[in-house]
Amino acid sequence: MHPRVFAVLAASNGAAYLPATLAAIGAQTTPPERLVAVDGASRDGSRALLEGSQASSVVITQRLPYGALIGKGVATLPKAEDGDWLWLLAHDAAPHPRSLESLLAHAEAHPSVAVVGSKVMRADEPDRFAEFGQSMTPFGRSLLLHEGELDQGQHDDDSDRLGVAETGVLVRRDAFAALGGFDPALRSIDAGLDLGVRARLAGHRVAVEPRARVRRAGGPEHFAARAVSDAGRVAIARRAQLHRRLAYANPLALVVHWLLLLPLAVVRSIAHLLAKRPAAVLAEWQATLATLVAVPSTASARRRIARARATGWASLRPLRASWRTVRSHRRAVGDPERMHRSVDERVGFVEGAGLWVAVAALVVGVVLSPQLLGAAAATGGALLPLSDSLGDLWANALAGPRDALGEVQGPADPFVILLALLGSLTFWQPSTAIVLLLFLAPAIAAVTAFFAVRRMTDSRWVPAVSAAVWSLSPTLLASIVDGRLGAVLAHLALPLAAAGMLLAHRSWRAAGFAAIPLAIVVAAAPVLLPAMLLLALIGIGVGWRSPLRPLAAVLPALALIGPVVVARWTAGTPLAALADPGVPRASAPPTAIEAALLSPDGTLATLEGVVAAMAPGVDARWVALALLAPLALAALAGVVLRPTRAWPWVLLLLAGYATAVGASRLALTSVDGDPVTVWAGSGASLALAALIALAVTAADVEDRRAALPGGFVAVVAVVAAVPVIASTFLAPAIVTPAPDRRMPAFVEAATADDPRVGTLVLHPLAEGDLGVDLERGRGTTLDDIATAELVREAPGDLDARLAQAAVDLASGGDVDVDALLDAQGVRFVLLEQEREGAAGLHDRAQRSLDARGDLQTIGQTEAGLLWQRLEAVPTPAIERPAWAGWLLLGQLVALAAAVVAALPSLRRGARVRTKRLEGAGEWR
Repeated sequence: MHPRVFAVLAASNGAAYLPATLAAIGAQTTPPERLVAVDGASRDGSRALLEGSQASSVVITQRLPYGALIGKGVATLPKAEDGDWLWLLAHDAAPHPRSLESLLAHAEAHPSVAVVGSKVMRADEPDRFAEFGQSMTPFGRSLLLHEGELDQGQHDDDSDRLGVAETGVLVRRDAFAALGGFDPALRSIDAGLDLGVRARLAGHRVAVEPRARVRRAGGPEHFAARAVSDAGRVAIARRAQLHRRLAYANPLALVVHWLLLLPLAVVRSIAHLLAKRPAAVLAEWQATLATLVAVPSTASARRRIARARATGWASLRPLRASWRTVRSHRRAVGDPERMHRSVDERVGFVEGAGLWVAVAALVVGVVLSPQLLGAAAATGGALLPLSDSLGDLWANALAGPRDALGEVQGPADPFVILLALLGSLTFWQPSTAIVLLLFLAPAIAAVTAFFAVRRMTDSRWVPAVSAAVWSLSPTLLASIVDGRLGAVLAHLALPLAAAGMLLAHRSWRAAGFAAIPLAIVVAAAPVLLPAMLLLALIGIGVGWRSPLRPLAAVLPALALIGPVVVARWTAGTPLAALADPGVPRASAPPTAIEAALLSPDGTLATLEGVVAAMAPGVDARWVALALLAPLALAALAGVVLRPTRAWPWVLLLLAGYATAVGASRLALTSVDGDPVTVWAGSGASLALAALIALAVTAADVEDRRAALPGGFVAVVAVVAAVPVIASTFLAPAIVTPAPDRRMPAFVEAATADDPRVGTLVLHPLAEGDLGVDLERGRGTTLDDIATAELVREAPGDLDARLAQAAVDLASGGDVDVDALLDAQGVRFVLLEQEREGAAGLHDRAQRSLDARGDLQTIGQTEAGLLWQRLEAVPTPAIERPAWAGWLLLGQLVALAAAVVAALPSLRRGARVRTKRLEGAGEWR
C-alpha cells in the first residue's frame, strides 16, 4: 500500500501551460491522494482551467511567488499522518505519466531520503536536460547540473544531490513542515537548492530519480513572467546568492560578509563593464542594496536553519561542485553574465607572416633614424621635445592660455592630449616615447594593417602583403624623416579606423574597437576630419539596421576635436580647425597629378634625384606611376568584380585624393612670415588605404590566382620605399637628438626658483626683419605649440606691444619697456646667432642691448648672446577657466569608454534562454 501523496499545483497566469500539466497529472499511473490547486490572482484563464480540472480544491489568493503559493496550498491539506508526502508542481511543468510512481518507488527503497527530485527536461527538446539536480560552487554560486546535455542515461546511476528543482519534487510532509517550507526570500531562483541544503543539514538525504521526468517550459524566474531580461536574471540570481551567503555564514563571518557587500559590488561592477555588460551593473547594485536592507529576511532564514539543523556544514562539502565541474559547465552552457563566444578561424599573425613583415618594418624604422639611437628626445623638422614632467605635459592638455603671453585662450588641441598619453607611457622621460614611436612606426603600421585587413578577408597571404605595402609607404617614411608626428599617428591608425567603422554596426565591441583609432586619426590629422565624417556616414549606411553603434563610435573623436571646432567657428575661422598640429613645416604643394600618384612633398622629389642619377632624361612621374600601377590595377579589379563591396572604398579613395589636393591649397599657418600649407600626406595615406582595401576585395574573389600578382605588389612596395630610405644616408638628418639644454644654462638655473621664467628671444632673420618670441622656463616644447596661436590672422594687442618693445631694445631706442616686461615676468633677453644676410642687424642689436643700463651682459651661450634684467620679477600665474578640468576629464572618459567597449569579454559562452519555451505538449 502506497503512502498518501498530496499534489500541490501552483499557478500564476499559466493558462498556456496548464492544460498539458493538468492532463499529465491526470494520466499518472499512481494518482495522488488529492490535488490542491493554488491560483495567484491570474489575469488569464488559469482560474477557470483549475476549477474545471480534477483538483479536489482550488485556493484563490493574491499574486505571490511559487514558494508562497505552495505554502498556501499545503496549509489547506487535511491533518498530517505518518508517511505523508507532498508532490510540488508549477503550472509549466508537465510530468511523465510514471513520474509519481517512480518518485515513490525511490522513496520506499531509500528510507533516509526526504526530498526526491525529478529529471527536468526542456519543453522544446525533451531529450536534453534543463537540469538534473543542483549544487553550489566553492564560492556559493548555484549551479544547474548537466544543463543542456543530451540525456543518454549517462548520469542515471548518480542520485545524491545537494539540491533539486523546486518543481516536480516529492518531499516528505513532516520534513517539509520541520524545514519551514521554501524560504520566502528566495522567490524563484535557488528555492529548490536552499530547501535541499536545509534538508541535508537536518540529517535527511536529497536525491534525484532518473525515471521521474518533468518537461518544464521555463526556469523558476519565469513562473510569473513570460520573459526575463538578462539583466533581470542577473539581479535575481545575485540577490539569491547574497541572501544564501548571509543565511549560511558562520556568525563570526556574517558581519564581515555584510560589510563587504558594497566593496564587492564596486569590484563586480568594474568587471561587468570590462566584460561589456553595462546592464548587469544596475542589476548588481539592485541585488546588493536589496540584501543590505533585508536584515529581517536574513535573520528569519538563519533561525529556520538553526531550528532544523542536526549536522554540520562539513557534511555538505562532498556534494559541492568542484572547480573542474564549474569550468566544464561554463564551457558547455551559458549564464546571464556571459557573452556570445565568437570563433575566429582567420589566419594568425605569426602563421600569416605578419610577424616577419613587422620585423622587417622595424629594421626600416631603425635605418631611417639611426642618429636617434640612444637619444632620450628628438628635435628638428616638425618635432620638438616634450615637457620634462608629466605634470606640465597634462597641464598643457587643459583649456586656458594657448600662448606664452596668455593673450590667446581656448581648449587644447586634441593632438596635445595624444602627446600626454604617449608621454605617460615613458613617464620617467616623456620625450623618449616620441623617439620610440619614430623607430617603431613602420612596425606598428604593419601590425595595424595586418589586423585591419585580416578582418576583411579569410586569405592567408593578403594581410601580410597589405601590411608590407602600408608599412613601407613613402608617405609614412617621409613623415618619419620630417618629424611629422601627427601624420605618423594618423597613418598608423587609419587602417583600423576605416575597417572598424564599416564593421561598427555588428556589436558594441566592434564600435569601441573603431572609436579608438578614429579618435587618433582626427586628433593627429585634423585635415582628415571631413573624410572621417564621410566614413562615419558610410558606416551608418552599411549598418543601417544598427545606426546607434557607428554613431557611438564617432563620439570619442568628436569629444576630442569638438571644442577646437567650436572655438574656431566662433572666432570666424572654421577652416583653421583643420591646421596641422605641432611645429609648422613648409612643404611644396603637390600638383593634382602628384597627389594622384600619392606623392606629397618629399617623396617625388627624392624619386626624381634617384631617377636623374640612374636614368637621366626620364620623367620621375612616369616612374612613380609605374610603381603605383600594380596596386591601382588590383584596386580597379576590386571595383569591377565586387562593386557592391567596393563602393565605400571608392568614396574614401575620392575623399583621400580631395583631401590631399585641398590641403595643399590651404595655408593656415606661417614660418618666419612665409605661409605654410597643410601637409598633403595625410590625404595620400587615406587614398592608399582605400586602394589597398579595393585590392583586397579583388584578391578575395580568387585567392589562389591572386597570389602571384599580390606578391608582385609587395615587391613593388619595397622598391618604392628604397629612394626614401636611401635619401636618409645621402642628406643631413632633419630630425636629430635634442640637446640636453634647450635654453642657456643660466636660464635653466633660474627655472629652479621660477619654472615659468620669461626669456625674450630675438631672431635676426634678414636686414630690417627681426623675429620676436617669448619663451617660458626651459624653452618651448611640442606640447606648448597650439594651433590657436598659429592660425591667428593678425597679432593681438599684447603681441604688437611686445614686438615694438623688442624693436626698441634692438634699435637703441631710449624707451622704457620695463612695465611691459615686468607684466610678463621677462628676466632674460636672448639674441640668437646671426643668420646669413642679417649680420648688420645682429651687430646693431648687440650694441644696443649692451648699452642699456637695465640689462646685465651674461655673454655668449650655445643659443646666442644672453642678457639678464637687473630687477627680477615673478612670473604671472596661469589662469584657467573653472571648466578646464571637467572638459579634459570628459574627453578622457570618452576615450576610456571606447577602450572598455573594445576589450574582449572576461567570460565567454552563450547567453541563457530568457524567454519561455513552447508548451510542454504530451509525453510520447
